[in-house]
Amino acid sequence: MLFDFRKNKKYDYIAEFEKLGHYSTLAAEFLHAVLKEYEPADMSLKLAKMHEIEHAADVEKKEMYGMLIDEFLAPIEKDDIIRLSHEIDTVTDSIEDVLISINIFGIENIHSEMTAFSELLVDCCGHMNRALAELQNYQNSNTLFDHIDSVRRHKSRGKELYIKSLRNIFEIASGPVDIMAYTEIYTRFVECFENCKKVTNTVERIVIKNL
Repeated sequence: MLFDFRKNKKYDYIAEFEKLGHYSTLAAEFLHAVLKEYEPADMSLKLAKMHEIEHAADVEKKEMYGMLIDEFLAPIEKDDIIRLSHEIDTVTDSIEDVLISINIFGIENIHSEMTAFSELLVDCCGHMNRALAELQNYQNSNTLFDHIDSVRRHKSRGKELYIKSLRNIFEIASGPVDIMAYTEIYTRFVECFENCKKVTNTVERIVIKNL
């Protein structure tokens, strides 16, 4: 059975998915900006700003759940709406976790691997968001599955960068604590890509189920 997100004029779920995805992109862009112009002394302010983005996403998701509770006939299964919104929110949370880890480990210098990760993540979130936007016109979209495939490729590129970064870690680390710190941060980046892929996997599943 074909679904129509717009049949309920009171609440547009697809627009809300896009809003949640927008917060993920904002978080990724902010992380990339912080790493490009990194100042350890400013980290408390940067963390506060990142948390504002994460909190705004939580508020948006809570509003969606409030509407869903009162929804008599949702455009798609309520479980799919809950799952997709949760997975998008997890992307934002995992991006914040990267910045938190950098602060916890007291990183003084941002090496090229980290900015390569963050740049790739910004692009990955962009494709994720465009896949969410294409849900509105999923029956006729010529690009929905292209964006889904792009997220998968970005996830693979993130894994390749992770392996490359681990191989180079001894060139930038000054001891075992440094090695542990950078390994943890790189792992956090990989989790971001994996979470983006979970979002588009769910989008794909919803679309195929409703074709």
